[in-house]
Amino acid sequence: MQTFIQIISESTESNIENFNRVEELTRDELENLGSTRLVLTLQKMQWERSIFAIGMFSLFEAVVQKELKIEKGSAFKELKQKLKSHNKMELLESFEEFYCAINVLKHGKGMSYTKLLEKRNSLPFEITPANSIFRNEGDVSEIAALVYVDNNFLEKCLAVICQCYEELFRISS
Repeated sequence: MQTFIQIISESTESNIENFNRVEELTRDELENLGSTRLVLTLQKMQWERSIFAIGMFSLFEAVVQKELKIEKGSAFKELKQKLKSHNKMELLESFEEFYCAINVLKHGKGMSYTKLLEKRNSLPFEITPANSIFRNEGDVSEIAALVYVDNNFLEKCLAVICQCYEELFRISS
């Protein structure tokens, strides 16, 4: 199953390169031409990063479910219990932060968003403040999302997935 980690790592890297390339070309063109199409392209890149993050995390959940042979119940609940029982508290906390972030991306405000708000100053990514529409008003690429998914988010999310998988494999062996 190590191929999942290899493939998702390479996929993340190549997607980040593509996102950056499209954004750079679009921003260069935007300097010369104030087109709505270009602004929408920048926003599209933000949506695509969010979609990629949600997909990456969902695929990881399927891998955990298969690895732990879970037929009923939550694969991530089992993963969290294993991390806790093996005293991997820092990794568990990192996993929880990204788990909540992905839930917020998928569902919007709720318990996960409230948890993130409580820790907003120590998170490894940015969130939109409560009672605000924008995280960075004036940024034409900004989308209506409560979690800011940039390259940093994708790289750190991937790192947490890889660490959890390595730990899971070590625990299951």
